[in-house]
Amino acid sequence: MDKHSKYLLKESSLIQMLDPLAADWNNSQRSAPDNAASKLAADINVSRLNTLFDHFLQAIGIAIALVGLDGKILASSKWQRACIQFHRVNETSRQRCHESDIDLASRMQQGNNYAIYKCRNGLTDCATPLVINEVHVANLFIGQFFLTEPDLTFFRAQATELGLDQEDYLSAIAEVPIVAEEKLPALLNLLTALAQQIAELSMVNQRYARTISSVEQQVSERTQELELQNLILSQISRGASLATILTDMVQQIELLHPQMRCSVLLLDETGQYLKHGAAPSLPDFYNQQVDGLAIGIGQGSCGTAAFTGEPVIVENIDSHPYWQPFLHLTQRAKLAACWSHPIKNAEGKVLGTFGIYHNQPCQPTTSQRQKIANYSNLAELAISRSISSEKIRRLAFYDALTGLPNRRLLEERLQFAMLNSKRHHSYSAMMFVDLDNFKPVNDLYGHKTGDQVLLLIGERIRNVVREADTVARFGGDEFIVVLHDIGKSTAHCRQRTEQVATKIAATINEPLVIEREQKLSHQCSCSIGLVMFNGDHTSADDLLRQADAAMYMAKSQGKDQLCWYQS
Repeated sequence: MDKHSKYLLKESSLIQMLDPLAADWNNSQRSAPDNAASKLAADINVSRLNTLFDHFLQAIGIAIALVGLDGKILASSKWQRACIQFHRVNETSRQRCHESDIDLASRMQQGNNYAIYKCRNGLTDCATPLVINEVHVANLFIGQFFLTEPDLTFFRAQATELGLDQEDYLSAIAEVPIVAEEKLPALLNLLTALAQQIAELSMVNQRYARTISSVEQQVSERTQELELQNLILSQISRGASLATILTDMVQQIELLHPQMRCSVLLLDETGQYLKHGAAPSLPDFYNQQVDGLAIGIGQGSCGTAAFTGEPVIVENIDSHPYWQPFLHLTQRAKLAACWSHPIKNAEGKVLGTFGIYHNQPCQPTTSQRQKIANYSNLAELAISRSISSEKIRRLAFYDALTGLPNRRLLEERLQFAMLNSKRHHSYSAMMFVDLDNFKPVNDLYGHKTGDQVLLLIGERIRNVVREADTVARFGGDEFIVVLHDIGKSTAHCRQRTEQVATKIAATINEPLVIEREQKLSHQCSCSIGLVMFNGDHTSADDLLRQADAAMYMAKSQGKDQLCWYQS
């Protein structure tokens, strides 16, 4: 039995391999990480691939490894002991290994389906490229092996040259398997098929990862939008102001979409102008100029959307005819695109607009269009609730005919006036105004005409007093006027009250012209009861009774009179 056979018999029960991932040479040969290879490592299950490669080794006796173009080993079986303990340790033989690796990899980059290479250390390697989406990302290596019986003379000489322990080195060489040349094509076909399967597995995993990522993003966005919706609904239920709700909504939307700058404009009561609602990310000068914008075709994106009731998408503000009158504003504010969506209630009435600005020209995607519509609907909830709340408030605190405060609001303001007078040691006054000769209006011309008279009288009284004063309709043809904080002395207060009362009586005495089928002219007078207070009254009811008593005293004196309350 020759010496080579002795070595084979010696290790026949076990082909000893070492772990290349733990070897020093593996780290010393790496270059900067390759992004494609790193991505591949993330796309495949490396642990399972290592297990598969170990099964390949056990079945065929040949090591296998998946190596990135930068030399980084992504997955492998155990490695040949001859390489790990000898060739990759010695400086001279390691350089030969490195040159072999480079030559084999370069052949793959030239577009070859596989390559076979006998390295300068005497062993044979094979490699096939791993191509994903037509991109060469890694190589699948097998080796080392012999195609014929090893030349022991060559390896003895190499052991001497490299200063290796000849006996141990030849033992490691004996562990290297021999592949019959007639089996080599099948081995190469297996190698290329395996590379193709790994590539397909990577692509499947990539598609799966993209799908998962897309679903996660959709879920995240939907979750964020639901959180936004819950925030707005919570604020609505707590009765937060419309300005607060819209500002918070816009800020949250901009957090979800940092590239957007949002604006909510409200249509005024006339339905002709847009008012500022919320636009915290737009410059103050821009918001000031837009506040009060008349709606109509060509009035920017928002003015046009409010007028037509349809979305208006402007991809490039600088070139769009709707924006030409406003370029001095948009260029200063660095606005390049504007998408505006009308805010409509359930009846289809336009309440305002929801606008989105961008710093670069752009068109919305289908998804973005839907989001804009959703945000507009959310704004509509807040605006409609505010309108409803205001209507309820007006019904609760204001006279439906004249729009003046009713008895309920009057009592609140009277309580405030009493506390304020007491706190500041000042005087306030109250007038009880009752119309004279009003009943004939209803009797002769009907209650509709009578309502018109009351409306005109209320406006006249309101125009005489200060904005801070209160004019309320007490009931029927009776009005209450509260003059807040009019002096520190009784004399000054008395004088000021009589001056205002005289003006009220004069304006009421002016002829009333009512538009009917034909103009109707009527003249009323009034009786006014006066009372002064500085916080010494026990209740608002006491003041009202005293003013009422003074008014009846004025009527008893012949009507069209002023009379102070006398205890």
